[in-house]
Amino acid sequence: MLKKTLLAVAVLAVLFAGTVGAATPKSKDYVNVFVSDPRTFNYLESQRQTTSQHTVNFVDCLIEHDKYGILRPALAESWSANADTSVWTFKIRKGVKWVTGDLEVYAEVKAKDWVDALKFQLDKKSTLTYLIAGFVKNADAYMKGKITDFSQVGVKAKDDYTLEYTLEKPMPYFETLLTYNPYMPVNGEFLAAKGKDFGKVDKNGILYNGAYVLSNFTSKSVLEYDANPTYWDKANVTINHVKLVYDDGKDPDSRFNNFDAGIYASAQVNTDNEALFARAQAKYKENIYRARQDSTTFLYAFNYDRNTWASPADPTKGVSPKDEKARKDTQLAILNRNFRKAVFFGVDRPTILAQRNGEVNKLAAIRNSYTGTELSKDKAGKDYTKYVEDALKARNPADFPASFKIDDAQDPYFNATKAKAYMAKAKAELTAKGVKFPIQLDTATDISYTKGLKGDQSLKANLEAVFGTDTLVVNVVEMDSDNADASTYYAESGSQSNYDIGGYTGWGPDFGDPYTFLQTLEPEIGAVLIQIGLDANADPKSSDYKNATAIGLYDYAKKVEAANNIYSDYTKRFKGFAEAEAQLLDDAIVLPYMSYGGGFAVTRIVPYTIPFAAYGNDEYKFKGMIVTDKVVTLAERNKLKAQWEKDRAAAYKKLNAK
Repeated sequence: MLKKTLLAVAVLAVLFAGTVGAATPKSKDYVNVFVSDPRTFNYLESQRQTTSQHTVNFVDCLIEHDKYGILRPALAESWSANADTSVWTFKIRKGVKWVTGDLEVYAEVKAKDWVDALKFQLDKKSTLTYLIAGFVKNADAYMKGKITDFSQVGVKAKDDYTLEYTLEKPMPYFETLLTYNPYMPVNGEFLAAKGKDFGKVDKNGILYNGAYVLSNFTSKSVLEYDANPTYWDKANVTINHVKLVYDDGKDPDSRFNNFDAGIYASAQVNTDNEALFARAQAKYKENIYRARQDSTTFLYAFNYDRNTWASPADPTKGVSPKDEKARKDTQLAILNRNFRKAVFFGVDRPTILAQRNGEVNKLAAIRNSYTGTELSKDKAGKDYTKYVEDALKARNPADFPASFKIDDAQDPYFNATKAKAYMAKAKAELTAKGVKFPIQLDTATDISYTKGLKGDQSLKANLEAVFGTDTLVVNVVEMDSDNADASTYYAESGSQSNYDIGGYTGWGPDFGDPYTFLQTLEPEIGAVLIQIGLDANADPKSSDYKNATAIGLYDYAKKVEAANNIYSDYTKRFKGFAEAEAQLLDDAIVLPYMSYGGGFAVTRIVPYTIPFAAYGNDEYKFKGMIVTDKVVTLAERNKLKAQWEKDRAAAYKKLNAK
């Protein structure tokens, strides 16, 4: 999806609701939490979850996932592709209205709205163009000024209700991109009239054609939606009012307490507070369930080109304790493969995640691949991540022997003996270059987020215990929320990223192919570059270029693009991608550590009543959700799941028979 760069603490409780299935079309209002203010509603610019989780409820796409995860018509009534899947045609639904935040009809939705949206993104060089340039014909050439006539770009309104995309090359998975921001429509007249105010976080910052309209937003307080009475599919909108209450994370038990009081629709059941967990077990013994792991992956990563040693928001805050010599030595160490492998084999993810998820759930959310599981399978049903497992074993059987398993919810990486052996090699190599030990690694932490602070303190204790403080010291640099955000998640460039190591980034898939993850780390287009301290830079003299080359990202990008040019043979395509991902993991460029889900939860939301989606934005929709007065039991959930799986298999069989 998104996709999106994700804020690791931003777990909207809707993620615990389950997926979609048959249910009565009646519902109570939905009340729960949000944990970070949206900075913008400009869905044509922002790839952040804090934007997309709201705007997907305000603006519909051409197509959407149904309750079984099948792509169905939305604003496009039908669509088709030519024989080689390089040209796609969509028939736009007639009579759909754009409305203002005051519910005044502004215009009809027409094919031109997708043309205007794409032109805006290319003209503004939106952060979302990584999903347009290289996909839509001539989009990259237009954005770079090689062509100036936009009519040569491969998007056309053939008439008011016929939209056509011509692609750079055959792309059988193109339709899976269409539930994400770059392929959402916008009314060009409204866009021009709003100018820089388009996307302002108030009810009239955008137009609406989706299921909901923003009715109230007060920063760090409350965010509310009302059902859109003009919505084309209002018969399937079951919740009339959505209310999200700000939660700053200072009281990790408040969500459960508000659920218990009958206020919130669902809640996590934290296990680290023994008294609360005991109370929850006593009252909700028949109701507590474990939320499924989703397709999102969060990463530990180094800052590969650090240029900032204080918060960009306030240079007096978040200041690194290191002197100039220590800063340079840290950078040299990070660029050393043996040092990176030592650190990553030394990270005890279960112990760290116990601080977030509790001891009993410390393994439940662990992810061991960058590409999320259940995203892509070959025709035989083999999950793509198993190709990564095979590639790691072939690439480095000493570190990844025959017994190595990449499956979620277990830790195949932590190995203190192996970590120390790699550190000994790194120490010899770095000392010869004049590096002085101990190496100091700064990690930035938000002191208001208690679980995150405990996790960073656990990382410090863990690594210093493995290597000794004469070899490695982790500085937990404490900051308030604004300065921590500016130093990490909301850093506007790699050069503003103020840390050496941390778990500040994650990625949720934008579309249904491994490329959605793997392109994010390509050194000239990658959407995750900022979160590893790099800026896209093709100048061989720049430090970004030199450091990206030193850790192998240019070689990695060649492998990714070579695999992406294989269209018809998915076994070869997956093997090519897997060899690139194996390089990421074996060279310790990133370390996957967790996904969403895996924790205990309770809910009044009927399971299997919201869109099921492994990618894109549809997982954040409230459309179809059913909220009741009754807390759902585990037995009821299992019965609904069994029926959903049966119905889903039948739906796919029917689809494949066409």
